[in-house]
Amino acid sequence: MNPDNHETSEGRNTPDCFQQAWKAQSTQTRITIDADLLTTEVLRSQHGFQAMILKRDLGEVVTAIVMLPIWFLLGIGLSLPWTWYLTVLSFVWVAAFTVVDRKRHPQSPCDPERPLRVNVQQSLTQVEHQIWLLRNVFWWYLLPFTLSLLTFLAHLTWLKSENWSDALWDAPVSVFVLVLYSLIYFANQRVVDKSLEPRRQELLTLLSILGDDMSSEAPPVMRSHENAKSSERRWFPIAVMVMLVMIATLGPAAAVEVSPPKEYPKLAPYSGIRWEGEQPTVKIDDEWVTLVSIDGVAVEDIIAFSWWTYWFQWKKRFEEDLVEVLTRMGHEPGDTVELVVRSHGADDTKTLKEVPMTEANRWMIKRANNWTSWLVDHFGRGDNRAPRNRDLQRASNTDIQPVQVNDDQPAQTSGPAGDSLGDLITDLRKEKNLVGLAAMVTVDGELQAAAVHGERKNGSGVPLEIGDRWHLGGVAKSITATMIARLIESGQMQWTDTLGESFPEAEVHEDLRAVTLRQLLTDTAGLPNHFPSEVNRLRPALGEESMRARRAAVLDVLKEQPEYPPGEKFSYSGVGYTIAAAMAEQVTGATWSELVRREVFEPLELQGAGFAAPKSTDETLEQPRGHRTIRRLKLAMDDQAGNSLIRGPSGGVHMTLQDLCTYTIEHMRGEEGEGKLLSAETYKQLHTPELDDYTCGWIRREAGQDIPHQVYWHNGSNTLWYAMIVFIPEKNMVVAVTSNDGDFRNAEAAAWQIVKSQFSTELDLQVPK
Repeated sequence: MNPDNHETSEGRNTPDCFQQAWKAQSTQTRITIDADLLTTEVLRSQHGFQAMILKRDLGEVVTAIVMLPIWFLLGIGLSLPWTWYLTVLSFVWVAAFTVVDRKRHPQSPCDPERPLRVNVQQSLTQVEHQIWLLRNVFWWYLLPFTLSLLTFLAHLTWLKSENWSDALWDAPVSVFVLVLYSLIYFANQRVVDKSLEPRRQELLTLLSILGDDMSSEAPPVMRSHENAKSSERRWFPIAVMVMLVMIATLGPAAAVEVSPPKEYPKLAPYSGIRWEGEQPTVKIDDEWVTLVSIDGVAVEDIIAFSWWTYWFQWKKRFEEDLVEVLTRMGHEPGDTVELVVRSHGADDTKTLKEVPMTEANRWMIKRANNWTSWLVDHFGRGDNRAPRNRDLQRASNTDIQPVQVNDDQPAQTSGPAGDSLGDLITDLRKEKNLVGLAAMVTVDGELQAAAVHGERKNGSGVPLEIGDRWHLGGVAKSITATMIARLIESGQMQWTDTLGESFPEAEVHEDLRAVTLRQLLTDTAGLPNHFPSEVNRLRPALGEESMRARRAAVLDVLKEQPEYPPGEKFSYSGVGYTIAAAMAEQVTGATWSELVRREVFEPLELQGAGFAAPKSTDETLEQPRGHRTIRRLKLAMDDQAGNSLIRGPSGGVHMTLQDLCTYTIEHMRGEEGEGKLLSAETYKQLHTPELDDYTCGWIRREAGQDIPHQVYWHNGSNTLWYAMIVFIPEKNMVVAVTSNDGDFRNAEAAAWQIVKSQFSTELDLQVPK
């Protein structure tokens, strides 16, 4: 019911003119009435009242009819239990009741040819019927919906609860229904008291003035005591609803305790599961694939049923109680199932027949969830480096623990000053609570010292080695800028190329059309640092697939107004480098990874360089694993974790320490005209800041007390790894520091201590020439 309509109508149609027409000083006083005027006012008032009632009734019927297909679509689409459809009966009942009620109590217009008193009595009858409807709105309108919704909620509670405490967790939902329907009920009673009863009293007064003789045509008038209800009776429907809510809440709790839920086999057809948004990726025979369907049931339907049945526990039930979920859906699995899956980066699906359902698989999934779920609840909240759910679900309970590196194991070292550096990084790794730490120092292009200490994976016992590969994070920005500079020198691009020129057919915001390639690489284009989160959730394969996804993400950003006016302010931006890479891809037709390999890796012979995180399997751990920090605990990640390759140009490269130093030496020597890749003039452009101390993936730091020389440096982290490169032209020195620990603050502190140690009298690592 929509009670507000009554109040609105009352505000328009209160017949104040009636009161003026029949005012008298006493019951014996007789006044003269303009019969035509009074008849006109009665007819106008009744017409407005009937129009309002028609509009309300029509709205009720239309709403009920429209909700019927919507209710069915929701139930079918979300695989809801049968009690969901009980509300369909409520919609049908309300629509039918409204239509029948209008048939039995037609809202016939007043006839101006009939006596005035007959028309007033007809209007009074209609008003009294509306009073009856609203006084009893609970019984014919609210009660059917209350019963159907509470039955549905109780059924859901019973289905998903394992004990009485689980069942009581759903009580707030039932209480919400109680509060909502109570408000609707009292709103209708207020309409009766404030609008309909005063109207009724005015009509009764008018009847008494028109005379006491009853015409044979006049219908009988209801007496006031037949309509009135005591305040106690008005509270009776609320007491009924409270009782129903208690039954809906306590009933399932008691039922669960009296009749424990059926035990279902604890089986699974895959040994691991992780989530990309709402899409499950499962591990089958050591291969991670996207799950499409199980025994012909679409995974979207399984997820929907699980959500509506188990609510906040839906993901846990999907992962650990798959047999129960499928059985309750009416698709009880056998000893083997048929899975339809999609390989990573592929468009086509493949069918795996007779995949065994085993307890071992389900145990491995549950084992992975127990420890990580506890960590989310107790450590993830309030920590700005808390793990994302996707990351937690990549790990087993042996992957997340305090640092457990064998401190007695010595650092692996190389170079004439390697032992001194080894002692330093061993102490720093322990002090900063890092899983692993590595560094390399060169002077005049020759190795001075290299050392590494820690483990490739926390607690694995597999030590790090100097030749290991490390994810570089934001260090990749200078690599992308170097590749683009090569294209500029070859005449394929120019520093002054604009976004409007590079994407002529795209929708580019007016403020961005004149942004140049140089502004993109110096972070002065006014662009944001990150893409929207949904972009990072995409996982396109390296190569053309990531190029297409990158272009789509770039074009979406170009439609938006920049955060700052271009060319007026430095603002660190990974988005700018991704756009610059997309411009290079547009010009050359080659992918960013192909261009970097061709223009940088191959000319410098960087044999250990590659893209994304280094590959490392659980069995051999041939390379380090990245680690996410949760307070002082470390979550070991697989090589699929980290940022999307869409963002590769600003943070998607890995290298060995030797490769990293070779690349940095190239930049240091380049300004002296000794570089292999670019001219001295181009290197100077790459190293000359604009608006700040930042330029083309490098930061220039002036001489200070701790480092008495001008320094060019950059660091990077994808929250799982850390890397820093430094070159000091005056000393002809290069320092590279890496860690397989995403604890940015502590890793950076360790890196700067290593750099500063080169100029410390207490720890002089330099080798005499």
